[in-house]
Amino acid sequence: MKRFLSIHTLLILCITGLCIAGLCIAGPAAQPASAAALQAEAVVEQTTVYQGEPFMLRIRVSGSDQVEPPDSGILENMDGFSVTYQGGSGNNSTSITIVNGKMTRNIKRGYVFSYELIPQKTGTLTIPPIEIRADAQSVKTRSVRIHVRAPGETDDVKLRVFLSKNHCYTGEPVTLTARLYLRKDVRTAVFTLPALNRTDWFYVIDPKAAQKQGKKYYRIPVNNEEVIALQGQETLDGTLYSTVSFSKILIPGKPGAFTLDQATVACEVFTGYRENQRRNPFGDEFFSDFFNTRQGVYQKVVAPSPAVDLTVRELPVQGRPDNFAGHIGQYGISATASPLEVSVGDPITLTITLSGPSYLEHVNLPPLENQKNLARQFKIPEERATGEIQNHKKIFTQTIRALSADVTHIPAIQLPYFDTENSTYKTAETRPIPLTVKETRVVTAMDAEGRSLSAAQGRTVETWDRGIAYNYEDASVLEDQRTGLQLIQTPAWTGAIAAPPVLYLMVLAVSAVIRRKKADPGALMARKAFRRLSKTLGAIKKTEPAADETDRILKALCQYLGARLGLSSLAIVYSDAAPALAEKGASSELLHDLEKIFTACEAGRYAGARDRSASGEPVAELSEKTLKTAAKIEKLCK
Repeated sequence: MKRFLSIHTLLILCITGLCIAGLCIAGPAAQPASAAALQAEAVVEQTTVYQGEPFMLRIRVSGSDQVEPPDSGILENMDGFSVTYQGGSGNNSTSITIVNGKMTRNIKRGYVFSYELIPQKTGTLTIPPIEIRADAQSVKTRSVRIHVRAPGETDDVKLRVFLSKNHCYTGEPVTLTARLYLRKDVRTAVFTLPALNRTDWFYVIDPKAAQKQGKKYYRIPVNNEEVIALQGQETLDGTLYSTVSFSKILIPGKPGAFTLDQATVACEVFTGYRENQRRNPFGDEFFSDFFNTRQGVYQKVVAPSPAVDLTVRELPVQGRPDNFAGHIGQYGISATASPLEVSVGDPITLTITLSGPSYLEHVNLPPLENQKNLARQFKIPEERATGEIQNHKKIFTQTIRALSADVTHIPAIQLPYFDTENSTYKTAETRPIPLTVKETRVVTAMDAEGRSLSAAQGRTVETWDRGIAYNYEDASVLEDQRTGLQLIQTPAWTGAIAAPPVLYLMVLAVSAVIRRKKADPGALMARKAFRRLSKTLGAIKKTEPAADETDRILKALCQYLGARLGLSSLAIVYSDAAPALAEKGASSELLHDLEKIFTACEAGRYAGARDRSASGEPVAELSEKTLKTAAKIEKLCK
């Protein structure tokens, strides 16, 4: 009876399976769901921010991935905000549903535009509706209100902006220095200097300052870019602070009275520790310290700097030299030449040294063709020399050629400049350089013969038994010059002679590559790490959804970070990778993205979902974000 029941049960299961299979086979193929209507929404990270604090605005579009970019004019002229486009990316997903044997493929297409917004004033600001067009459809986002608070200075965090001078002339470089004063540790610091974005006022340049040994430098974010900042100590209002400072060069392009808007710094300041006490399973006070952990507590602070005024005056027209080339400041000029004894047309290396202002990166050599005395006696190439800064001087090297033997010296080279201390035009000049120029000697057939004959001698042609026998007429002067060396000049002999050294060089190169790989296997693994990660993530995206996909993504990411950063990939967490990346100059945004990936992957271990992480984010999108973040780390580590 038991055997009969088991066979009967088996038959029922087989018939049921065949029915289900028949329904699947006989049923229609998967039909795509109808196209969704175009929708768009404006999403912000937070609706309450401080003035000068950057935040992200994302325009999420659903219903199409072929979307036209929003009107840049509306975004750039948004009242109260400075807007910077951060890029866009597709946001597509696919799912399949089966209802009563009918299979339906649901395809969701979308796109995301990202912008960084910086509030320029306090109060309630509005992000207006933004129109989105795609596939002959049009839709607008809803307006978003942002409440902007005034930043506040604390005793622990202060920001100051200094100018090297508050009065200058058009074209005169001014050094802007921003300095952050700290009495407590900070976790992040993001600077916003509106003055650096005023390209209609200034030409902004990064000073090329050599980093000194024994000093500590940081890469910090300033206006969507990174700058090198110096750590130090300084007293402000009678209190000693740790400082982080950096500089920019401002070159005013027009006269006027300018007020540089206040700069801000948004940072997370350490305020203390929070005790996290976990349940002690042993019930013994001996283990109480082990289960009590401390977690650092950070408070967000946005500190402003006072506004700074700058008055820019126009250069006077009266007294301006005709050959004035825009040199502003106090200048000196000197020159050397080599060689000093030449023939007409021989190259002469002319070295010109400019000195004076503290900032010389933008200074060019005055046009030598405008030096009338020099241009009259020497040929000057059209190419302009590029200078090199050495010991606070800028050195230019130019080649000139004497035009005649009458040249006795290189004339003085003049450098007109505007002296900002005395508000007058002055001219610096080099000393004349003595020069000996000879006539160019013409080589004739007499030189080839071996002796010189003057035409004035009037002598008849005689037989010369040395040199070229040009006056012999019989064929006896023709000799057979062929030797056995001609065989060596054939291609076969040439190849036979060249083959051994070529093969030796090839073996030597291969051996060097092998030795280098064996000497540093970690470097080889680091170079291949990104390729392996990309291959693993690509395989995850192609396979059917599984509950352990986030775990596989995390494992692949840890293996990549371990190879790239020289860490053990067995138990890498975000707190291990973050300090190593920060030392390499990773931005706060990159570290934030990496932390979000770690959080999503680690939470996904317990979520049990097959196609989504614990945060609700599609696993395919999480995989794509992981690859993009790794690509940024790859650029950072090269």
